[in-house]
Amino acid sequence: MPADVAVYATRILARGDLTPEAVRGMEGHVDRAVDELAATGVDVIAYCDMVTTFIMEAGWNESKVAEIERRTRVPTLSAWTALRDALSALNVRRFALGTPYPRAVHALAAPFFAERGYEIVDNATLDIVKMRDVPMVSENRLLAFAAGLRRGRAEAVVLLATDLPTFKSIATMERTLGLPVLTSNQAILWRALRSVNCNDPIASLGQIFHA
Repeated sequence: MPADVAVYATRILARGDLTPEAVRGMEGHVDRAVDELAATGVDVIAYCDMVTTFIMEAGWNESKVAEIERRTRVPTLSAWTALRDALSALNVRRFALGTPYPRAVHALAAPFFAERGYEIVDNATLDIVKMRDVPMVSENRLLAFAAGLRRGRAEAVVLLATDLPTFKSIATMERTLGLPVLTSNQAILWRALRSVNCNDPIASLGQIFHA
């Protein structure tokens, strides 16, 4: 973190396999997590879950962010709104997309972006079913996965999921792939810092921190 920045976190309870039913069940615990964070007096709240964007009803993500802001009177962003803003900051409309989601969930992602005017030049998934397995993806596996995406006319590579461990790999991927790399947690951190007027670059976290 840049100087004078502190991060407080609480996990929203989720168990088992990554299924639409599990995600909807997880949403029942969001308000508790929000209340715990708001009580600390934070300057911004980040709702760090991307898969809800594809599973919940259309517009749910934006509505939830607005609802949290109304309840807490704290500026709020989400994995989706942060990624949306990062794509805009880098003027990216065409990208290669990678996720760790089970195939049935991953299949929901490309249509979501297409409906919002983005072009997905290629997409692939690690097809990980158990949520607890996503943080265990090794750096070598992640690098190989990203390199295997066909980039063609892509303007960036986008890797989704807040449990996917990408921070130590972003700089390497950008050098290897020759494109900006956007990941869920990187975009969340970038947007959260910008929302509190912290513009310090973090060199290891990619081109977005210089946008």
